[in-house]
Amino acid sequence: MLRIRELPLLKSLRAADAKPRSDDFVAGAITAILLIPQGMAYALLAGLPPELGLYASIVPPAIYALLGSSRALAVGPVAVAALMVAHALGEYAAEDQARWIDGALILAFETGLVLLAMRLLRLGALVHFISHPVLSGFTSGAALLIIVSQLKHLTGLPLPRDEPLATVQQLASQLDQSNAASLLFGLGAVALLLLTRSPMIRGLQALGLSSRSAGLASRMAPLTIVLLATALAASLDASARYSLSVVGAIPAGLPTPSLDFLFLPGWVELAPSALLIALVGYVESISVAKVLAAKRRQRIDPNQELTALAVTNMAAAAAGTMPVAGGFSRSVVNFEAGARTQLAAIITAGLVAVVAVFFTDWFHHLPHAVLAAVIVVAVAQLIDTDTARHIFAYDRGDGITLVATLLGVLALGIEAGLVLGIILALSLYLRRTSEPHMAVLGRVPGTEHFRNIDRHAVDCVSGVLIIRVDENLYFANIGPVEDYIEAQLQNRPDTHTVLLVMSAVNFIDSSAEEQLELLEESLHQRDIALHMAEVKGPVMDRLRSTRLAKRMAATRIHLSTHIALKALAGAEGSPDQG
Repeated sequence: MLRIRELPLLKSLRAADAKPRSDDFVAGAITAILLIPQGMAYALLAGLPPELGLYASIVPPAIYALLGSSRALAVGPVAVAALMVAHALGEYAAEDQARWIDGALILAFETGLVLLAMRLLRLGALVHFISHPVLSGFTSGAALLIIVSQLKHLTGLPLPRDEPLATVQQLASQLDQSNAASLLFGLGAVALLLLTRSPMIRGLQALGLSSRSAGLASRMAPLTIVLLATALAASLDASARYSLSVVGAIPAGLPTPSLDFLFLPGWVELAPSALLIALVGYVESISVAKVLAAKRRQRIDPNQELTALAVTNMAAAAAGTMPVAGGFSRSVVNFEAGARTQLAAIITAGLVAVVAVFFTDWFHHLPHAVLAAVIVVAVAQLIDTDTARHIFAYDRGDGITLVATLLGVLALGIEAGLVLGIILALSLYLRRTSEPHMAVLGRVPGTEHFRNIDRHAVDCVSGVLIIRVDENLYFANIGPVEDYIEAQLQNRPDTHTVLLVMSAVNFIDSSAEEQLELLEESLHQRDIALHMAEVKGPVMDRLRSTRLAKRMAATRIHLSTHIALKALAGAEGSPDQG
């Protein structure tokens, strides 16, 4: 059980001096400035009231700060998880706002339970089944879905929520009916937010600011734009005069802890969505945490991260808010602003709490179109065309998986698209490993090295067929391996010895072992001896008790290919070693 003195936050604070602590205060304030509009925007994306986005920016970061092993990860509401929440609750709650909120709490708690179960069962490696092409395609597809979902707020049109194609078609046919005020506020905010990125930074640097100061100033722009837009909408009375949709009254105060959701229906219905939210949230969190930790030569404990994120999400449910994870953009901002410990997250949570208690009235006239602009500009960065081009250039199969995942997300939905991508990636892996690369080897003249006869000028040994298998041997590929050996024997009728070079084989399952045994017997009946070389220790440990190894004994299992050929030439052999 973790003792109080062993909490990661307290450990890092004991190791820190005064300067890093002052850096944490600055970083916490900058991150809060970014998080306030983002939190409300992501609540809107999830179909929840904006105050729930503030709650998700208070309790979860504070809990994670105590338990997380990352010193810079900024935990809170994130775009992809918010979209997954909205998608999961579409059928569960329909248009019932109270049931929608209850479902979000159940999802948050179930997400925590999934992460906790993964920690207890040591299943953190499950996230590795989401390959990089799948994750890239998924996040790009989700980003496009998010952008499409915000068109109704940018235009003021009653567009469908979860049908991207229908949304685009309806938008095209009704664009002339858009609310002019929504368009002006929304597109104006998008333009200003885009200008606050590279153009603003370059302009500030031209005025003499350092790159760090210019970058920090640009981080304050979203909240500034939100406040200015809110003030403009209020002064114009845009809601009444121009039918501009605004946030409206936001209840002031802090979340009241409650566990009433534990007794509500829907746990089984929402469990599959919670599982995927947990996996995606953990992948996103651990990825950015590792990247930032590596820059300062710090260490991330994946098991501790599972525990921290599990407790954080369960606390989020108790605080009456949505599932949370580590956000990429906010974490980078937190890191670049100078965060040295999770004290920065405590500062962030405290400042957001001050806003939730005293300043929610400021956001009464905040246009939904402006929040939609915040979402669109933030998630547009998730559309990673550079990665897609690189993956296609490197491996066409992975590129197809990426595109299929992206299209699956758009056509089938968030969960189904992700599952489709995972299945495709695993199928591609099975296809590749079921058709392993094999090569006939010859000796590089004057050396003890052996290379593929189709790639190098090598000398072949008469009567000896040397074959290297470049894959683990298991039930799905042992047949093709045997077929390859038989095909090579047909081309070399004078063969009296088959030497399998096992340097690339790390595992042989029971099916493959049995087939190798049958192969050895079949070759023996044709007066062909089967030898092995470069068998790795763990593989040899498993083979040692089999009939195959006993039949081959020490004289036909060799330390290296060179030693094997010396033995076959009549020189001294080598016992089995690995």
